[in-house]
Amino acid sequence: MRVFIAVDLEGICGVVDERQTEPDGPLYGDACRAMRADLDAVLAGCAAAGVAEAVVCDAHYHGTNLSAEALPPWVTLVSGSGPHSMLQGIGPGFDAALFVGYHARAGTRAAVLEHTWTYKVFDVSVNGVSLGEFGLGALLAGHFGAPAVYVSGDDKAVAEAQALVPGVVGTVVKRGVSRTCAELRPPDPVRREIRADVERALSATPPRPFVWDGAPMRLAFTRVCFCDAAAQAPGVRRVDGRTLEFDAGDYGRLYTTFLACLDLAATAG
Repeated sequence: MRVFIAVDLEGICGVVDERQTEPDGPLYGDACRAMRADLDAVLAGCAAAGVAEAVVCDAHYHGTNLSAEALPPWVTLVSGSGPHSMLQGIGPGFDAALFVGYHARAGTRAAVLEHTWTYKVFDVSVNGVSLGEFGLGALLAGHFGAPAVYVSGDDKAVAEAQALVPGVVGTVVKRGVSRTCAELRPPDPVRREIRADVERALSATPPRPFVWDGAPMRLAFTRVCFCDAAAQAPGVRRVDGRTLEFDAGDYGRLYTTFLACLDLAATAG
């Protein structure tokens, strides 16, 4: 079995504040160690389920939060910022996709550090369904034929994933109280649960791959100036002051157009 694993930071055990997630934050080092501990639990579950190869994408910020030191020999770590961003390394030939340390989409009430890719994004939707980072990633995995089988994060992130992909196994590592407050669970039993849940997810009949239905994507920004900049992307249509709409021949190209819009929006400050 060959699996793809995307690991973000906001949904990791013990993480509740941007002082933990920003590379210059005083608590960032501790958060990265927690990130590795959660990943190690996931990899233990993969090993128990008979995984022969895992590709792990360091999916937070610039992708330099994890070290390859002491990883099992059957694991490849994708580090840095690549053209597929948080899903760098995904492609054909994977049997399953796992999403570790994920957070809820922008605007979710009582969700720890909720956002969608950047704080410039207000909402992303396809056919009227709002998508966060899990949904956008699960669609790209589905584009390559891989079902999303597992997610970990706070209770809102797991609920969001399970509403989009019925049957996806989720581990709730904390319960959100507000954007920067959570009820934390002790990390050791949580990581034992992560290991068991991953083994269960990879041993069971997987959900169907989450696939794009062909409808245009709508991308709404928090400010008009971000939309002004992103509107320069080829093939996009302006819906209103803050919103763009675009489509493509397949989800892979839709996803890269989405990323191009974010890159252009970043030039607006």
